[in-house]
Amino acid sequence: MATKRIICNFFNFSEPAGLEGKLDLLFEGQKEILNKNKVENVEVAGNILRITFLEKNIIGSNHWWTGIVEKLDITEQGEISNLEGQKTVFGTNEDEGPIVNTGFVYYPLTKTVTLQRKIGGVNDNKFGIFIRKLLRQTNTVTSKSSKFQMDILPDLTKLERLNNTKHIKKLEYSFAMPENISSQKSENRPIFGDFFLAERLGGQSMKVQIRAEEMNVSQTIQKVKQMINFLGKDKLTSLKVVTEHNDIEEPLDLLTNKFSDYIDVSLKKGQKETVIVIMDTVHKIFENQKTLIEKMYINDQEEE
Repeated sequence: MATKRIICNFFNFSEPAGLEGKLDLLFEGQKEILNKNKVENVEVAGNILRITFLEKNIIGSNHWWTGIVEKLDITEQGEISNLEGQKTVFGTNEDEGPIVNTGFVYYPLTKTVTLQRKIGGVNDNKFGIFIRKLLRQTNTVTSKSSKFQMDILPDLTKLERLNNTKHIKKLEYSFAMPENISSQKSENRPIFGDFFLAERLGGQSMKVQIRAEEMNVSQTIQKVKQMINFLGKDKLTSLKVVTEHNDIEEPLDLLTNKFSDYIDVSLKKGQKETVIVIMDTVHKIFENQKTLIEKMYINDQEEE
């Protein structure tokens, strides 16, 4: 019996002010297209991407989308072979080529994406481009599509440890200067004061280290989360916190590890990694982490 490991990374897919809910609306529209046995093709980096399977899962007042984004490469022809070495060629017509299926889940409540990590599949960068192009192509939005940003979630198990701490001894972070710092609202100035100072001095990057016998826990956690949300993975280069639990100091590196999970799927003889296997497994991975994702979302909402 063969074993196939399916790995997923988790991302935040932020929506600009005034356009909240557009991603959910986009998937509603894609479901309607699929119900008509059609697909919406989008060109991304020389390949054709399209959503080919999509299910809406509803529990109470919440729902999420489980689907497949398919990558079609019409510049290559495909080959399959058996154990005897006999080959079959396919995809020889100009509009044909091999495909790779990548599973995903979108959860509108927390604006999170669970995306399968697969060699030759659709990575987070291409998935983000695909969604932004699809938003424009379907007229789901007519402007600000570039403001829909997909960023990797930090390890939420570490953030939960940070949330539960009673004592913080040290906060250390470094970042490259963001381009739109001047657009920040005035109420954010105290928490982003170091950004404005670096900008005023003409700085391109900054490293900050704050130590105290006992730091303000709520303000420190707020600072950490706002930096993650505002700077994202491209600008925030390091983020470390030293907490104290039961008189034992615990250093937390919040950027080293991506938030990910996996399931090992047992495939019986003759069984393949089909679309159904991918969707079911990615859905299970999402459900395994759903409670933690919701908990972090609720904590963020209470702090706003």
